[in-house]
Amino acid sequence: MIEIFGGAALGIALGWVLQSGGFCMNSAFRSILFEKDKSLLRAWLLVVLINVPAITLLQDFGVLYPQTAPLFWPALIVGGLMFGVGMVMAGGCASGTYYRAGRGMLGSWAALTGFLAGTAAMDGGALFGIQRVLRQPVLDVQGREATLFNLTGLESTGGRWLLVTLLMLPIIWYLLRAPKQKFLIGWGWQRTGLLVGLLALGAWLLSAAVGRDFGLSFTQPSTAFARMLIAGDGSGVGLPLYILLGVPLGAYLSAYRKGEAAWRAPDPRSLVRQAGGGLTMGLGASLAGGCNIGHGITGIATLGIGSMLGVLSIMAGCWIMTWMIIRSHRVPA
Repeated sequence: MIEIFGGAALGIALGWVLQSGGFCMNSAFRSILFEKDKSLLRAWLLVVLINVPAITLLQDFGVLYPQTAPLFWPALIVGGLMFGVGMVMAGGCASGTYYRAGRGMLGSWAALTGFLAGTAAMDGGALFGIQRVLRQPVLDVQGREATLFNLTGLESTGGRWLLVTLLMLPIIWYLLRAPKQKFLIGWGWQRTGLLVGLLALGAWLLSAAVGRDFGLSFTQPSTAFARMLIAGDGSGVGLPLYILLGVPLGAYLSAYRKGEAAWRAPDPRSLVRQAGGGLTMGLGASLAGGCNIGHGITGIATLGIGSMLGVLSIMAGCWIMTWMIIRSHRVPA
């Protein structure tokens, strides 16, 4: 029962926060190169700042034994690039697509449909052979999944905390220097990042309570949901799916409270583009073993090299596609 009610409650809370804060990692990553307003980037960095030390501490106390993403580098690079390109086309990352669908955006529903189809096709579906081949080359550190801890040799308690401190200090410095947020539609980045970070940490603790070794995830439960819809296969139903299904509901409740919940349809061309973007995202996420949440929040918290490579590849895909769109809209002199 804790899986059903605990997962649904956490998902609803997460959807509420994502919608209220407008938290989308497509916008966060895009802003690094293309926008002056870095508010969503700061919100994401605050999530990282909360989770990396917290997960390290919980590991030290034996509360968590987190699963680390394998470093199957071809799949991470190709899948990450695909996901980054897809989320620009779809107008939102995986989590952004789910919460925007909850507030009634039909373009996001098209992207979500494509995302579900993509995850199912790549993970056990018609394109599973591609995933299998690209995941075969795996790098490790002395037979263990690669992390910054074992890669640097800083695996003692003191060494781990030295590394965490060295990594977190630049983030703290950057956040403390943040200018006042000028354009505020929903919550500010501080409140949004704090609450997303705490909910992500809550997902780890809830997972540990049911014997699971991973935190927030959108890719795996999306695959499970797609299989359930397509083939009636309920084998993947569990805590991650209950959390996931709560997100659109929480987003709807937040939008309804503000009078923002309404069906909105884009033009047909945009609808097709978003569906194609969602499909590309789903294929990429399933190939890379994670999305902006699984790698960008949960995996980063373990300092797994695989997740870091996945995030960098997602960023690169986002930047490439954004640059292509900007270039295509330039008017010749």
